[in-house]
Order: sequence, then C-alpha cells, then structure tokens
Amino acid sequence: MDKEEYRELIINQMTELGIYQKQYDLLIDTMAMTCELRDRNLVEWEKAGFEMVIEYTNKAGATNISKSPFFLNNLQFNEQILKYGKELGLSPSATKKLGNPLAEAKDDFDEFMKDYD
Repeated sequence: MDKEEYRELIINQMTELGIYQKQYDLLIDTMAMTCELRDRNLVEWEKAGFEMVIEYTNKAGATNISKSPFFLNNLQFNEQILKYGKELGLSPSATKKLGNPLAEAKDDFDEFMKDYD
C-alpha cells in the first residue's frame, strides 16, 4: 500500500472508533509514510533473502558479521508505527483510556457468567 492508502485506512479506523479529528492529520500522515517506508524496506529485505545478519568487510579488509540494515530498519519502523498508533488511540490500551464503548464491549461468555455470579 502507498501513503494515501494507509492514510485512508487510519482515518477510517479512527472514524469507526469515533476519535478522528482533523488536528491529527499531521500525525496520521507521518504514520502513513512510515508504514509505506516499512513496506518498501520489506520488499528490499525479501530480495536480499531476509538475512538478519550479513558479512561486512571493513576498509582494512577484515570480514565481520553485522546486523542487516533491512532488519534494523524494520525494527525501527515497527517501533515508530506502534508509537504513532498509541498516540492516535489505535491500540487497545489507548482506546480503553479514551473511554470508547467498543473497547469495553463484553463477549457472550461474560454476559452468560454474569447471571451465575
């Protein structure tokens, strides 16, 4: 997906939760761009064989093992996406803190057990 598709998805999710406000657009754009960059990184990482470590030869000619830059980028992108999601109220804990009734919905088992308490 591209940035605009992610942006639309995020706004739709926030609208469904009743928490979307125009003031969040800058943060939404940043999160959407980060999602797109993560996807591009994953495509390149897949082409490189999803290697988590790579051999690196320094200027002196010594070969060392180093973490793949694709792996490191992926970790960083995912961390940023999780932070943006929390800020926008898209995580379960953030939704609950906002008092959204969808977060407090009970399942059928809870309703069933309530009659027997």
